[in-house]
Amino acid sequence: MNTSGEGCQSARDLSLLELLHPDGFASQALVLGSGCPSSLEPASPLGTGDVADLILAVPSASECRTPGWLRGAVQTISQKLHEQGIAYILVPPRLRAQVRKLLADQGLCSNQALMHLPGQETSRYILPLDPISIRSFFSKVLPVSRWGRLAITFGFQFFQGDQFFMRAWPAVGLVVCRPGARPLCEWLFRLDGQADRSGSVIIRRGWRGRNGAVILYRFMEGEQSPSAVGKVGMSQQLFRRLVREAECLDRLGPHARTAGARVPERLSLEPIQRCPVLLQTMIEGEPLSSLLAAQPHRLPGITDALVSWLERWNSATMVTRTVDRPFLDEALLNRAALLAPFFEYGEQYRNELMQRCAKVIGVPSPLVSTHNDLTMWNIMLSEPRSLGIIDWESARECALPFVDFFYAMTDAVAVARARGSRLEAFKECFAVDGACQSLLSQYLMRLRRVVQVPDEMVGLCFHACWLHHAANEQRSTGSSEPRPFLQLVQWLSQNKASLCRWVHA
Repeated sequence: MNTSGEGCQSARDLSLLELLHPDGFASQALVLGSGCPSSLEPASPLGTGDVADLILAVPSASECRTPGWLRGAVQTISQKLHEQGIAYILVPPRLRAQVRKLLADQGLCSNQALMHLPGQETSRYILPLDPISIRSFFSKVLPVSRWGRLAITFGFQFFQGDQFFMRAWPAVGLVVCRPGARPLCEWLFRLDGQADRSGSVIIRRGWRGRNGAVILYRFMEGEQSPSAVGKVGMSQQLFRRLVREAECLDRLGPHARTAGARVPERLSLEPIQRCPVLLQTMIEGEPLSSLLAAQPHRLPGITDALVSWLERWNSATMVTRTVDRPFLDEALLNRAALLAPFFEYGEQYRNELMQRCAKVIGVPSPLVSTHNDLTMWNIMLSEPRSLGIIDWESARECALPFVDFFYAMTDAVAVARARGSRLEAFKECFAVDGACQSLLSQYLMRLRRVVQVPDEMVGLCFHACWLHHAANEQRSTGSSEPRPFLQLVQWLSQNKASLCRWVHA
């Protein structure tokens, strides 16, 4: 495929429900009703009198009460739906049986229903309403406790759980197609030569919204676990990012696996409507974010296992380079300049970093490969203590050491001890009187035996970690959204005396 991204500007962005179409995109779409959330709106318009290959019917509350509205919407679908197209109907539970009867009267099929979690406004997850998909979702995609899984299994086995959700869950969409139409998401099964097979797909929206990828968990028919995971760049701006992730999996994956982690393997990288789709193998396990929240007492064992892997990975990827000004600009100073206007004494903090950087220019220093987003959401655990690392789009082949360590330890403490507060977790980890400071200093000593950097560089690595995340946050969040990393950098810049001695070299 064309990995440069050139020519992508002539194509449009995709919308979420287009991914259900057998081709992965709709040539023309139609929206019926005024209750459609913006997160689900199709991107392409419909000319008058044209046939549509995606029709979305979402009535408002008043339209639901209007006599004949549903009948008219179903008739419109019958008249305008392309023979290989799909329609999607979102109505309250009390109207679903009526809609199915109206569809049958028009000779249309509605053999699949999709559940939106937490609701249709956000639609963070969209999953087929069947026992295998529901059980797999709560065990593979969004793990719940063992008792929770037993309750879900019991409910489906003895109480027809899918029928319960159909009758009671507010956000369930009915998928409509003509008899003989191709399967939903057929394009996803074609990517790695599985066109002769079918199955189901769970859709997960990324927390970055339009700025992030949509994740697709692909289940082959009859299988209990996903066979592959697709990452779809819904915006053309994500083209280069997913291409980079595919390249990182190819280049960095072997060393990460040799060091003892399970890492996805690239299966394919193809465009859909010139938007990239990265298909990779599934990494099984429970996210450490869920595990640590439920069992905070496991924090020492988990952090020890993670540091042991970092020791091996750093050792396998370490190279020694002479540090120059362009390298330091990219790693620290450009980000400090971006953030300085947004917090008090930001310019003073930037000047102090420039002085510290001047002292190491021309000094040989070890550099290592980094993941750069080693949050507990991206680390999966399969017993006994087998770590899986996912989401490699921010990884670098040659970067400052310890940045993964600083971030991962803080994130782990935030989940297990600080009720999700990054700043409080940061203080526990790196303030002189922090509850975890002694343990983390021992971990850092272990890593420094492997990656022997000058003392001045250790402090710069520490600042580089938080500047990286704060700069990413600044670029991807709106002005009214919370910015915990900016808050953290501000505290760091104004409370230097409270931090561990090694931060100051």
